[in-house]
Amino acid sequence: CNLCFNHGWFVQAEAPPGAIFTKFREALIRDHKSQIGQRDVALYFVHWLTDLAGAEPTPLSGCEKFVTKFPLPVLNSFLRSFEFVGKIATQTETEVMEEYLKMRWAESNMPVGPVPSGDSAVARMRLLCMAQMNAPAVLKGFAELAEEDVEVLNLEMARSGCVGQSFSAELVPKDVISRQEGPAFLVYYGPAFLQNLGNDSAVRRLSVLAEIYRCSREMWPAAVAKVASNVTIRIDVIKALSITDMQDANLQGDVWMLVKHNESEAFIERSTKKKLNKMIANNSVFQVLDLSIAAAYGEGFQRGRS
Repeated sequence: CNLCFNHGWFVQAEAPPGAIFTKFREALIRDHKSQIGQRDVALYFVHWLTDLAGAEPTPLSGCEKFVTKFPLPVLNSFLRSFEFVGKIATQTETEVMEEYLKMRWAESNMPVGPVPSGDSAVARMRLLCMAQMNAPAVLKGFAELAEEDVEVLNLEMARSGCVGQSFSAELVPKDVISRQEGPAFLVYYGPAFLQNLGNDSAVRRLSVLAEIYRCSREMWPAAVAKVASNVTIRIDVIKALSITDMQDANLQGDVWMLVKHNESEAFIERSTKKKLNKMIANNSVFQVLDLSIAAAYGEGFQRGRS
């Protein structure tokens, strides 16, 4: 599709604004010679609804798909998002994303309090969307994170991936405003990682998410020239694993690595020491994930913000 629009990335706040909207907006402007309106975007969503229902073999089954296969809160979140996506006709990518995040927080039926402000605001609002029903536990875990992990999530989740755009100054760290750099990271399956909380404590899972961002930034150092770039970090292999599962792999002598596949994509992979040595010999670009902080949280060690 020329629009290159992934609705799930938006609804779950999985991606930065640039990764979600830039190609979508460019296609609308190109095809309509800048004369785009919300009705043009609305037509796309009529197609989205019918296409989703039409994926089933009969019209009746297509209707049942919405009724029985979509949890009501999930379906509602998709339908509620339509009016915000339509605003891409007249607003920037980051403005649309910010309005949507504020709406999701304000209309949440969970006890999350007023719309947040401060350095953590965008990170917390994105985490609420990503975690869905686990949002209260995840937000509580965020408050218990080590300061260095909080700083990583605040900074990396607030990058827009767009030239000359930022979330409002009262919602993000000052560095995001004063030094607009990139690339921004899309942690693919980040929502699934938080939704598959299971018996894990949320703080341990968030510490792993922070480590993924940290390794990604080591691999792609922040630069002004990359401000409009978006890099995809694929975590498919760990999205359903518990922290104990991941640590068991370490106990068996394996390591978890973030491996660079190309200039816009990296994957989390499990590696034996033999494979690791081959990668070193081949000059492969990778970062080994440090799960020691997650393990420390599991032992009851907790570092609050100073």
